[in-house]
Amino acid sequence: MSGWAIFALLIATILCSICPAQDAGNDAATVSGPPGILRLPPVEEQAPRLEKQTLPADKVVSTQYLVTDPSSERAPSAEITPEMISPAATPQPPPKPWEGSFELGLDGTEGNSNTLNFRFGFDVERKTDDHVFSLDLDYNKKTTEGEEATNRAFLDWRLERLLAPSPWTMFVHETVEYDEFQAFDARVAVDAGFGYRIVESKRGKLAARLGAGFSREIGGPDDTYIPEAVFGLDFEHRLSKRQKFTLSNEFAPDVTAWNDFRLNTQAGWKVLIDEEMNLSLKLSVLNRYDSTPHGAEANDVDYSAVLLWSF
Repeated sequence: MSGWAIFALLIATILCSICPAQDAGNDAATVSGPPGILRLPPVEEQAPRLEKQTLPADKVVSTQYLVTDPSSERAPSAEITPEMISPAATPQPPPKPWEGSFELGLDGTEGNSNTLNFRFGFDVERKTDDHVFSLDLDYNKKTTEGEEATNRAFLDWRLERLLAPSPWTMFVHETVEYDEFQAFDARVAVDAGFGYRIVESKRGKLAARLGAGFSREIGGPDDTYIPEAVFGLDFEHRLSKRQKFTLSNEFAPDVTAWNDFRLNTQAGWKVLIDEEMNLSLKLSVLNRYDSTPHGAEANDVDYSAVLLWSF
């Protein structure tokens, strides 16, 4: 073989090794040229790639990039739930079972006339799923020229059993009244019966009561037990976030003599004046009528304007 033939064969071998032919039916590439020469394809670096994922418009909080491996056959899991993107709900504290308020009023004059008016009040209410307990105490004392003109106290409490989901309720109720200028020392009245919540909402309520009981005037000319029927109506309406109006009326006739009866009417208007201190202005009127006053006035009207602190 001549020198030119050996040179041509050497050039052909080098070219075939540089440009191998790909076989479609095989993963390996067979180089055309002299038999026995096999060259694998160059190994490419399997670098991870970034895939951009865009969330729906109503759930987008930020653009997220997920790193995926191209050698993996399973698609990455990137499920976004509303719980993952919404803030955790702040737990609400349980409602307070007890609510109440104190009220205090004081005014007077000195000089040509000397007067002193003192008023104290306290009310509390406890609500549960089954019961409602309320208590209200009012005390009023007035002096004019050093002489006592008014000295009376009125206590009213009620315990209701809620018959949910029915609007009916059962109640036990008592009032204790002390008045130094009445014909008796104290009067106690106890009754029990059923109530019906005609209207009840977040803004107020209207409820009716029907029951029976007795009253007794201790230390008076008729110190006996008087059987009575009881008809009551309670109204409450929140005029706004800062104002509330209440009205209560109770009619208690003697069942043995219906012309003899007691009538108690109470109305109140509360206006919140300092939210941070829970301080309110309260205007109230209490009218007590007794058809058998035994020589005293049948009507006693007590009205006031006091500051009230709620807790």
